[in-house]
Amino acid sequence: MREDNHTTLASVGSDAFTLEHSLKFKRQLLQHVFDNALESIIVTNADGVIERVNAAFTQITGYRAEEVLGKTPRLVQSARHEPDFYKRMWHQLLLTGSWSGQVWNRRKSGEVYPQWLNINTLTNELGEVTHRVAIGHDLSGQRSVEQDRTPFTFKDPLTQLGNRQLLTSRLEQALAEAQRNRIRVGLMVVDLGRFKALNEQLGMTWGDDVLRQQARTLQAAVDEADTLVRLQGDIFAVLRHSRAEDTAMAQLADKLLGLLARPLVLADNNVVSMQPSIGIAVYPRDAREPENLLQAAEHAHAMARRNGRNRFQFVDQRQHELHHRELVIEHSLSHMLNTGEADGISLHYQPQICPVSGAITGLEALLRWTHRSLGQLSPAEFIPVAEQNGLSVRLDRWVIEQVCIQMEAWQRQGRRPPVVSVNLCADQFSQPDFCDWISATVARFGLAPAAFKLEVTESTMVEQMGAGVGMLRRLREQGFLLSLDDFGTGYSALSCLHRLPLDELKIDRSFMVEACESPRALTLLHTIAQLARQMSLSLVVEGVELPEQLALLKEFGPLTVQGYYYFRPMPAHDVCALLPAAP
Repeated sequence: MREDNHTTLASVGSDAFTLEHSLKFKRQLLQHVFDNALESIIVTNADGVIERVNAAFTQITGYRAEEVLGKTPRLVQSARHEPDFYKRMWHQLLLTGSWSGQVWNRRKSGEVYPQWLNINTLTNELGEVTHRVAIGHDLSGQRSVEQDRTPFTFKDPLTQLGNRQLLTSRLEQALAEAQRNRIRVGLMVVDLGRFKALNEQLGMTWGDDVLRQQARTLQAAVDEADTLVRLQGDIFAVLRHSRAEDTAMAQLADKLLGLLARPLVLADNNVVSMQPSIGIAVYPRDAREPENLLQAAEHAHAMARRNGRNRFQFVDQRQHELHHRELVIEHSLSHMLNTGEADGISLHYQPQICPVSGAITGLEALLRWTHRSLGQLSPAEFIPVAEQNGLSVRLDRWVIEQVCIQMEAWQRQGRRPPVVSVNLCADQFSQPDFCDWISATVARFGLAPAAFKLEVTESTMVEQMGAGVGMLRRLREQGFLLSLDDFGTGYSALSCLHRLPLDELKIDRSFMVEACESPRALTLLHTIAQLARQMSLSLVVEGVELPEQLALLKEFGPLTVQGYYYFRPMPAHDVCALLPAAP
């Protein structure tokens, strides 16, 4: 038995030695690659502070490692790019974890040079960002030999046209020339249409045949001075370096639509017809940066497809600005949720009042946002952006944590806060960990679940009835209070109201407005109050702003009101003065 144990320990020791030796070898190998790579490598921490650079970085930029460690990559940025360029870069980085593209950077000598940059994000086992690695290839020696490198770097192998990388390079040159000579540059994004259906119906071999035929059609139709590339799939781009007036661009687009829509005969005598769409953007009217011009053309192309295909569409500046505004909001929300930097986002609290005693019986936590570039943003604008881009779940949880922090602070200040209401988005009900997460979060701050009222809208409950009821029951078992918000607006939850484990009904402000003007609306409001009382549910009426509105509610029995008549939403420090002292 002792010999077996000895053998086992020796084996374990041998395995441990082998593992350590293997790890050491891998570390040495990675260090060798890092030190001898031809591309510059920058390693930053999660906050963007440079931790390591390699020898190629020093050779390309002229900066020694000790000159850049502890600084940020802004040290090598040039002034060639507008702020929107970097906003889009960070938008993609935060959403996908990676970004690649051409940038103009500056050497220590002051020389500006082009670089192809790939940035990737590293995370730990919890999914938290730990580092970012930027690998850059110096393109400054490449311009003169672009033609020689085209077969390998700038050419699409299927169609033999240029690719996205060529477009990036030519766009940079075209816009620089256009700025010097004060001329216009046009950019078209063209898709063939019905390509996915064709691939599924006939197979990818015939799909490739269609791409090659249409590529030849496009090549014959555009001017020799134009740059024609295949971006991806069945999407092409035409860069017009001159003669980019709207009339000329429209004539070219109309010509391309007619040519691309002609029936195609494939090798097996199948005949197919496509339904092309074209989006057009023009420098400098629609954008001044290469990335932004391409984005504008892509947005116009999406609008052309949405409006029925077989058409071209110039940039609708208003729609484009709205789209850009949404991208800025989305990027800012992602940045806030990933870094914890509030960036103008804060919570206000609106008191809920007992009209008989005048006492504050609750508070509703409401998001407010003063954006650094967009100004004051309404939740009606940024909440839908969060929902459309999958950020609403994380935003909910950020709000809950901020409320916990604030309630703990009020208690430390010797105040006794009432119940605080927090709104939950519909997507929260598809998160299996939410009940455990909120319970653990509240406990972490030493708070009781009964100090929180979770509000869900009537429409959410109708849509999420299956998963929603189960989650609500579990939350109520944990001690949280539950409120059905916007009751009676848009959907009818009457048929399933008895199934919901609720503590409260909340009446939307629109009922209060209509009740002052319509006896029938007042009767309906009175009926809802009776329903709530008979089901042993508390009732909150929103939107009480005038004395006559409050007077209408005198015959409704016990209820709570929320509205400007008593208080507007206010910052936490203003609320503190209204709270009673803790016993």
